[in-house]
Amino acid sequence: MGNPKSAYNGNVLAGTEHRITPLRTTWSAGLPGMTLALYEPASGLILDLVLEEDAHCQERALLDQVLIERGQLWIADRNFCVRTFLFRIARQGASYLIRWHKTTCPVEPVGALRVCGRCATGEVFEQEILVEDPDGGGRRRLHRIVLKLDRPTRDGETEIVLVTNLPAEVSAILCAVVSRDRWQIEGHFQTLTDLLHCEVRSLGYPRAALSAFSMPVVAGTALAVLKGNLRAAHGDAMVEELSDFALVSEVAEIYPGMMMAIPSGEWSFVRQGSVTAVAAMLTELATQVPVERMLRSRRGPKKPRPKRSSGKRIHHVSNKKLLDQARGKHPPN
Repeated sequence: MGNPKSAYNGNVLAGTEHRITPLRTTWSAGLPGMTLALYEPASGLILDLVLEEDAHCQERALLDQVLIERGQLWIADRNFCVRTFLFRIARQGASYLIRWHKTTCPVEPVGALRVCGRCATGEVFEQEILVEDPDGGGRRRLHRIVLKLDRPTRDGETEIVLVTNLPAEVSAILCAVVSRDRWQIEGHFQTLTDLLHCEVRSLGYPRAALSAFSMPVVAGTALAVLKGNLRAAHGDAMVEELSDFALVSEVAEIYPGMMMAIPSGEWSFVRQGSVTAVAAMLTELATQVPVERMLRSRRGPKKPRPKRSSGKRIHHVSNKKLLDQARGKHPPN
């Protein structure tokens, strides 16, 4: 099915503090830029990163900067369902599985929807479609996959429609399941934000903010390599239960002492070694990692939110009085 990749649908950096002079006269949040990332779910690596200083830039305007390699499988959101981009992927010998956008990718159905079966989230249908090549290549025959959801999405949508140029041998059910891997990048960027601090609110100048954003992306690559070695040493099931917070904290605590005990010059052999030799060394070291100390805590079921009092709203209360009231204590006269 190819080497799955996922095009992230534009990550706009969070609003910054009003430190630069032009921001001091406005109440609006200043956005220092945006990024477009190429993510590989299997390895957890960001393989390519497009940086844009204008945070109001549409991610479709950045597609010309995206590099496409033969044999890739592109999984992306509907914002990337642009005919010029789809046919460029196909001409490069790659495949795509992209959520359909009816405005930017008009189609002509060929025949009726065919029932393919069920997956974990709903019933799957398939249909052949014709799409016009905007570069004058005529109409091409593609496949449209419709997943009718058992539960609506947060936006109230009851079905998800995908467009793909994968061969007919690839089942529609498999396509519907694989397309869900696109959301893994959301978790990856959450890790970059929460643990590696990729968004620095004090940096208002776009180039400074984007440079600061890029360094944690590199650190995230190192984290993905580390987790890959841990999988080789301890198995996939164990690594799935690891806490990213505990793993990053362990590295942050151990690294300064390690560099004092073993100076940086002693690590020069890593640059000269082959990929196979370095990977074998990292896997051997991974066998000595006490992963049992870094397991994540499973959260129990959420408790229902208590109802707030319907009386007159008070702007502030005393925590002590509320606690005493909950314990059955009465205030002194």
